[in-house]
Amino acid sequence: MSTLYARLLAAAVGLLTAFFGRWRRLTVLARLSDRLAPEARVTVNGTDITLFVPDRTAVYWPRHGFASEPGTLAWIDGFSAGDVLYDIGANVGIFTIYAAKAAGVRVVAFEPNPFSFRVLVRNLELNGIAGRVTPLCLALGGATALESLALSHMESGSGGNRLTGGKDGGGALSFETLAFGLDDLAGRLPAPSRLKLDVDGNEPEILAGARATLADPRLKSVLCEFDGQGEETYKAMDSLLRECGLVEDRTRPDDGSANRLYVRN
Repeated sequence: MSTLYARLLAAAVGLLTAFFGRWRRLTVLARLSDRLAPEARVTVNGTDITLFVPDRTAVYWPRHGFASEPGTLAWIDGFSAGDVLYDIGANVGIFTIYAAKAAGVRVVAFEPNPFSFRVLVRNLELNGIAGRVTPLCLALGGATALESLALSHMESGSGGNRLTGGKDGGGALSFETLAFGLDDLAGRLPAPSRLKLDVDGNEPEILAGARATLADPRLKSVLCEFDGQGEETYKAMDSLLRECGLVEDRTRPDDGSANRLYVRN
């Protein structure tokens, strides 16, 4: 029904502007789009958060995003003053915002999808935390190299985006991008004390390119998604984290997500 209503409203606007000149019509439509851009306001554990929701997929995040990962919120609530969070796969920034507002920590947010990145930056402005967050529209991988980034959709907030090793990954859009090994960025960014990794499949490659970062004793904990990796890949990821001095916290309550928490041994 919402699709029908949207089509009817779009048709009405089209009729109302049909007799305008070309550039005046485009200007009016652009101004109307800006004025209609919806925002969602939610309260998460006592923290008020505003999210820009310019398209259908983005609505998921204020509606379900926070509730889907209570364990992530609890992990962030345990941060200390002076912590620095790397949010890798930040999407539109819900956990970046929560960490910066609720925990008051510095965040470096990595999001290679340009459609989601635009919304991420807008959300920083809406929540008044642009001074505490460094947003980076770049991809991370196993090494610094030219890669292909395949986007599942061109709506902001979409998941399932993958680096495909220089091959066309299909999806809604695929384009070349420069992906960085996280260790190659060392010294150019504040060192992380907390790291969240959720990139829908490229976690093993990113961990492989971050050995020095993971082994740095300043890094206290890593929250990593292990969804759909397979037993052998899971073992390899677990082994790499252990080699870097991080062990899985098996006392952490299961929140229904595929995230696993590793802490400094």
